[in-house]
Formats: sequence, C-alpha cells, structure tokens
Amino acid sequence: MSFQSPWPSPIDLWADPPWHMSGKCLTAWFETDIKKVKEILSPSFIPRVGDKGVVTRLRFYDVDYSPVNKERFSHPKYSGSFKEAVVAFAGEIDGVQGEYSAFMWTDDLSYFSWGRENFGWPLLMSDIELSGNFWDDSSQEDSKGALHLEGASWKLTCQNEIQETLTIGSPTKWLTPRRILFPETATFDKRELLVATPTIIQPGVLTSHKGEVSFSAEKDSIFEGLQPLGDCIIHQHSQFLLSIGGDVSVKS
Repeated sequence: MSFQSPWPSPIDLWADPPWHMSGKCLTAWFETDIKKVKEILSPSFIPRVGDKGVVTRLRFYDVDYSPVNKERFSHPKYSGSFKEAVVAFAGEIDGVQGEYSAFMWTDDLSYFSWGRENFGWPLLMSDIELSGNFWDDSSQEDSKGALHLEGASWKLTCQNEIQETLTIGSPTKWLTPRRILFPETATFDKRELLVATPTIIQPGVLTSHKGEVSFSAEKDSIFEGLQPLGDCIIHQHSQFLLSIGGDVSVKS
C-alpha cells in the first residue's frame, strides 16, 4: 500500500536532508582513559589510542542551517541556527574508521528532532555557553565554550593568538550505532551502524591555538573518569560550508 502525503503529519518540524551548514566550531583534542571509554561504549567500538589513552575531542559549534532543496522546503521555518556541543572518540566499528559522537547536546529543537529522527544521533537539549573573540569579533577575551550538565561540566578555553594555519583534509566519517525498535516482531529491535560523511563545499579557515579543557564530574556520573590526560590541542574552524545528510550509509 502506498500512503499519500502529508505523511505522517501536516505539521513538520524540519526539512528532509541534506542540509547546508555554515559557521564556526571550536575543538579541543586530548586523550582519555581507555578503561573508562571501554566501560561506557559498545565493545564493537575499537578506539584509536595515542600515547596516553583514547583520542578524544570536545567540540562546540555555532551553526546556521538551511535545506539544500529550497524549492520544496521554501518556508523560513526550515532555516535557522543552533549551538551544539559534542564529545567524540576516534576509532572504528565493523572496519569503518571515523569518530563516534557518543555524547551530543544542542539548544535547538529542530536540530534535536532532525538529528535523532533521521540519524539516531544521541542529541539532548541543553544550554550551551559560547563567549570570547572567536564567537564575537567585538570581544578581546579568550574564546570559550562551556556545557553544564547534571553532575558534570565541560569548559574549553582557547587563547586568541594563532599558532599555525592548518591545511584542511578529507572529511571524517561520523559513526553512529543506532537501535531501531520493531515491537510487533519477535526480534523486537534492529541494530545498525549509520555512517554519515560531511560534504565539504567551502573548507573555511582552520587554525591551531593554545588552551585548556576544564572538566568535572560527580561520583557515579557517566562522565566520571573522562578527564583529559596531558595537554590539549585546540583548533578554531571558521567560514566553512558543509552539506550534511547527503552521504549516508548503513551497515547491519
């Protein structure tokens, strides 16, 4: 049977993928304890290990978005902006190398719904604090990103002085283990690996900086023990334009 549109509802919150995304992101690269990472992530994930632990990133985004198909999705409600914070781990699943975005937060309901419903991204709603020169040209303060959660907090501080301008390489694959429920069946669920690769339209500007990550977590928090081991590498990435949701594959 073919069900006709509007399906499932005439009140839709987001446009179908792909989306254009442009803006800025601030990233801290560091390493975390491999035993802790293995405790909280699937054994199917094989982490990439550096000198001290698992290669990990904390990233803050400030992004404008719009649908690629503007003829079909012309209403202004389909475009907007959001802030996002992500903790991801480098490694591989089922032979596919990339970054596992295990923890994600956003301040925007449309992006929250779009990411969870289309791709199974583990987005949660949260306030995200961005301040300083990178986010606001009129400020002379160090650039910061902060996330305050129940029982834990992350804060990235980046000095404004540029250490080096970097070459932007090929996009990294985003790995998302997802579980889809089929309660009417005997198996009940299906487990998949979704692999999304951003398409780079304009690479933008990528620079390295000095900085640090401040981290705290209460006892029994899922984040307890994920503090950075050793120094951090800080990157500022601006003026990029990506297409997200057009290059997607699934492994079952």
